Amino acid sequence: MVDLIEPLVRGGLVIEEAIHGCSAAEVDALMDAQGVEELPASYRQFLRCTGKDPYWLSRNDEWDHSWVLEAKEIACEIVVDDYERDFEQFEKAFVFLTHHGYMFFYFRPEDLGLPDPTFWIFAGDEPVRDSGLSFNQWLRTLADYLPAAIELRRELGM
Repeated sequence: MVDLIEPLVRGGLVIEEAIHGCSAAEVDALMDAQGVEELPASYRQFLRCTGKDPYWLSRNDEWDHSWVLEAKEIACEIVVDDYERDFEQFEKAFVFLTHHGYMFFYFRPEDLGLPDPTFWIFAGDEPVRDSGLSFNQWLRTLADYLPAAIELRRELGM
């Protein structure tokens, strides 16, 4: 995570005070809330370094610690209530991000023990799909896009 964050801080794109990691107890609380016994090493490292409030990296989704505590419940509501589908395939997964109440990103149960697995995407009526990116690759794409996102926000007066 340091290799991702340091250049952004050095470049003035992120202030160090914006980066807040989760404690070991907070990581355990996430696992308990979602009923899993392990997390991918890359995601665990992310949580410990900046997972408490990662909105300095991307504001497009809901993915901070307090949100992820309830993310699996939200995912269940999306799947069952909104799309009238069975939630069984997601029961043992770990949901780490939701997007505007119709989509979520998750790690499959069989991938939770891997160092840096790809993640999967549920997006409404579309078939569930592999993102094609490992978690760290995805974080890198967010970091690489950050200068453009900041410029766009400036242009829009945000």
